[in-house]
Amino acid sequence: MNLADMHVHTSDSPDADIPAWRLVQKGIENNLAGIGFVAHLDLDPEDFCYGGFNEGKFDESINCAMNESRGRISVMKGLEVGEPHIYEEQVKKLVDYSDYDFITGALHSLEGIGMVLGCEAYMDRDPLEIVEEYYTETLRMVKVSDIDILAHMGLFRRGLALAGLKHDFNEIELWPDTIEEILKVIIERNIALELNTSGLRRKEESTYPISEILELFRELGGTLVTVGSDTHREPHVFYGLDKGAELLLKTGFGEIRTFHERTPQAFALK
Repeated sequence: MNLADMHVHTSDSPDADIPAWRLVQKGIENNLAGIGFVAHLDLDPEDFCYGGFNEGKFDESINCAMNESRGRISVMKGLEVGEPHIYEEQVKKLVDYSDYDFITGALHSLEGIGMVLGCEAYMDRDPLEIVEEYYTETLRMVKVSDIDILAHMGLFRRGLALAGLKHDFNEIELWPDTIEEILKVIIERNIALELNTSGLRRKEESTYPISEILELFRELGGTLVTVGSDTHREPHVFYGLDKGAELLLKTGFGEIRTFHERTPQAFALK
């Protein structure tokens, strides 16, 4: 399959340890057509990556990656902005979005609850209340944020699995109106839905989002999808991309999207 991984972290992020140039080498070895590199830009003090963004170093890494690619693989420069609906004004004082090929919006934490991808958030409250709040906050985020891609919708499954709690439910059955509205908003605003495959290598053994949400997105007329491994380190470089692509094809998506200067580019899966 023709594949472009649109969610790859480099050693420029505090939670990752592989240089961008080395990831380009690995991408070529794996016959990838493109890599969308994302640097974490998180302004929530509770986030592990808080204060870890250095634009100069990231620019240098992207330049090294482009030199290494020598035209053999597309290199795209992106940002993963945590809670952009809360911090976007501050973020835009730090960076110029026009310098990036794409902006990915991510919901990692909830006010008064903490990081949804860790187990601690689920110790003192009804887990489903937290999940419901996660989706309510996701809706707020996609309505107003200046983003091109909605990252890892359903990331809470990682935290639930770590806490030993039930995570294999279909949230469409629990909050159909909220889920549908999120998907309608991103369709209207031309925001791509990311199929994140990192959960396939974790306890939950699930994509973010689950297949049922992907199917509903398609039924509602959604066409803009990306696939991303959320690579941070060995041994999980580009993990699950093939399975993600197979799921997209099964759901009726023949194309994924890459981005250049914040404009989506259609990319055939076959």
